Amino acid sequence: MHIIFGLLLFFILIIVFISYKQSDKILIRKAKYTPLAIFPSQFNLPFEEVIFKNKEDISLKGWFIPACSKSDKTIMFLHGWGLNKGDILANTFFLREKGFNLFYFDFRGSGESGQGPSSIGYFETQDAQSALDYICSSHPEETKHLGIYGLSMGAAIAVYTTAHNKQIECIVAEACYYSYKKVVARWARKHKHVPYFPFVALTLFFVRKRLGIDPEDYCPKNNIKKISPRPILIITGKADTLTPRHDARALFLDSRNPKQLWLVPEANHTECAQKAGFVYQERLTEFFTKYLGAKQEL
Repeated sequence: MHIIFGLLLFFILIIVFISYKQSDKILIRKAKYTPLAIFPSQFNLPFEEVIFKNKEDISLKGWFIPACSKSDKTIMFLHGWGLNKGDILANTFFLREKGFNLFYFDFRGSGESGQGPSSIGYFETQDAQSALDYICSSHPEETKHLGIYGLSMGAAIAVYTTAHNKQIECIVAEACYYSYKKVVARWARKHKHVPYFPFVALTLFFVRKRLGIDPEDYCPKNNIKKISPRPILIITGKADTLTPRHDARALFLDSRNPKQLWLVPEANHTECAQKAGFVYQERLTEFFTKYLGAKQEL
């Protein structure tokens, strides 16, 4: 009996230890994920390199790309987990020719920005707020009308940022998860082949304890209703297994008008631009042209 009890205690301790170490992977980055490989100069785009600090005094770096002709409309772009500003530049710089200034930046621990603790959402909302404050103060004439675009984790942060900043007039949320808890569980099941209980449940417990907050409070599920009456376009690939179509439909149902939902055929996670091609450019151009600069009464 003592041997059985000892083995059981040993396995419990192993599970707790593994779960704690997994919380490290969510909260701590010792190295950048994807090095920056795409730059505005590759597309012959004029740009201003910008650098600013977040509240933790971590340096964040970005690009401000002016529209082809003088414009007071700016779109702010938020990249996904493990990506950087160059990854979304390649699929969105066409908006410059449509009359919009473009503002890209790297979250902490990504691209050219400084190292710092990550959290798949909570810390990154602070970075996004710092970026918003910076671009509005440094380019006041160009940001009289401000829109936002987010991809994957960036989409979730874009929802939170829009919900808490009334000057943002419209939002595009692409490959956006609905619940923090569920997307972590989905990722763990897909990439690590582990069940929610006990591993993921314990990992999320340690994440909450180490952050001192519940990341679920910052996820789209609990913030998307606060965007109304500002317009939102929700985009997800029909073949997306990380942020699947039922997440997009849940977000759409929770949103209030004006709202749009676009499910892109054959597109997996973050593949909508590639799969939809020119139609993707048309949909984004139409949305921002219609709503950015036509500010609602809030």
